[in-house]
Amino acid sequence: MTEGESFRRELCVGKLWPRGMDQLSKTIDWLYSLEARGEIYKLERMDAALDLIGNPHRKLRAVHIAGTKGKGSVAAMMDSCLRAAGYRTGLYTKPHLVNLSERTRIEGAEIPAALMLDYIERLRAIYERAGLALTFFEFTVALMFLYFAEAGVEIAVIETGLGGRLDSTNVVTPILSVITPIGFDHMEYLGYTISAIAGEKGGIIKNDVPVVIGAREPDARLVLTSIAAQRHSAVRMIERDFSYQSQSPAHRFDYHGLGLELPDLGIGLAGPFQHENGAIAVTALEALRAQGWKIGEDAIRQGLKEIYWPGRFDIVARNPTVILDCAHNEMSIAALLETMTAEFGADLKPRLIFGCLADKDWPKMASMLGPRVRDVTLTKVKPKRPLDPLNLLAHFAAHVPARVEHEPLRAVERVMSEIHGDEVVLITGSVYLIGEVYPYFLARDGRKGLFPEADV
Repeated sequence: MTEGESFRRELCVGKLWPRGMDQLSKTIDWLYSLEARGEIYKLERMDAALDLIGNPHRKLRAVHIAGTKGKGSVAAMMDSCLRAAGYRTGLYTKPHLVNLSERTRIEGAEIPAALMLDYIERLRAIYERAGLALTFFEFTVALMFLYFAEAGVEIAVIETGLGGRLDSTNVVTPILSVITPIGFDHMEYLGYTISAIAGEKGGIIKNDVPVVIGAREPDARLVLTSIAAQRHSAVRMIERDFSYQSQSPAHRFDYHGLGLELPDLGIGLAGPFQHENGAIAVTALEALRAQGWKIGEDAIRQGLKEIYWPGRFDIVARNPTVILDCAHNEMSIAALLETMTAEFGADLKPRLIFGCLADKDWPKMASMLGPRVRDVTLTKVKPKRPLDPLNLLAHFAAHVPARVEHEPLRAVERVMSEIHGDEVVLITGSVYLIGEVYPYFLARDGRKGLFPEADV
C-alpha cells in the first residue's frame, strides 16, 4: 500500500472527507504526482508561489534550523520548550514517518487530515490558474506557511529540507537561525567538502539576524562565522559561548551558557548525542530570551523532559525489545552505536533489520554496524532511491550472518517470529524504512498515527 492509499483509507474510514471517494482519490493522487517533478533548487518559484497567496511567511516570527545531524531533534526540543512557556507554536519538520500531516504541527499536534486536503485543493486551484507548477516539497512548504499564518501561531520553528541556501523554506526571514552539527551527506547537491556543505547550510543566515552554531568542525566554523560576519549576525557558538556536560546514560546533562546555568537537565530522549542537541536548543532559547521572549527555566526543564520525537532510538516494544532509529548516514550511525552502548552496554548484539538509500555510503555504514550486531536481515526501502539489499549482502556477511527479505514488513514479521523475550531487535538505515515499518508497531498498540490532530 502506498502512502497516498493509506492516507486515503484512513480519511474514509474516519468519515473525515464528506465530498466523496472519487474527489478524495483525485486530490491525493494529484498531490503525490508532484513527486515526479523531482526537486528544483531555486527560490524564485517559491517567492512567486507565496506572493500568489499573500506572502504568509512574512507574517510569521520564525526560528530557522539547518544542519546535517540533529536539526529535527533541536526543532522538536525548541517547540516543546516554547509550548511549555505558554506560546502557540508551529513546527515544520521533514521528512515525515507515517503521515504527511506530521510535518506541519501546531502546539504539538498534526494539521487535521481533512483540513490539509482542503488546503491542497485551495492551493492547487490558485497555482493552476497562475500556470505555476510546483514540486511536491515547494507545495507542502507553501501549505505550511499559509496554515501557520492563518492559524495565528505566535512563533514557528522551521526545519530546512535539503541544505539551506536554496531550500524552499529559505524564503523566510527568521528572528533566529540555528546551524546544527555538519558532516557529509547529500554531497551530490551540497558539495564534497565540509567547507562547501557549511556554505550551503549557512545560506539560512540572514542580515542582522542572530545565529546559533552547533558545528564543531574547524572548516565549518570558519565558513559559518565568515558568513555571519558578512551579514552582521551575532553568533553564539558551541565550545565558545555555550557548553554542556553529559550525564549519560542518566538522560541528564548540565548546561552552561552566556546567561543561563542549568544543572541536571533531564531530557526525554535517549543518547549522549541528544545532550548536544539539547544544549543547542537551550542556547537558541537563550537567544530568544535576549530578544524579550518569556521563556523561564521551569519551561525549559519541562519542555526537555516532555520531548516526544519518534524514530530516534525509539523503543517501541519490550519483551522482546525493538528499537527504531532513523540513522541514515555515518554520523547518525555513530551516534546510534554510542547510544546503544550507553543504554544497554558494549556487549549487546541486537538482531538488525537494515535498509538504506543508494546514494548513501552504505559500505561504510555496513562496516560500522556489522561488528556490533548478532545477524542482519537486509531489506529494500521503497520510496526515493532504494538500494538493492543484494548489494549489501557481502558487506555485512564479512562480519555476521546475513540474509535478504526484500519487503520491509515481511522482514519485521520474520524476525519478530524468531526472537525471544530477552533479545533486542534494531531497525535502522533510513528514515523511509522507519516510516514503512512504524505502522506495524502502532497497530500493536491500537494507534493510527504518531501525534494527535490539532484542534484549530
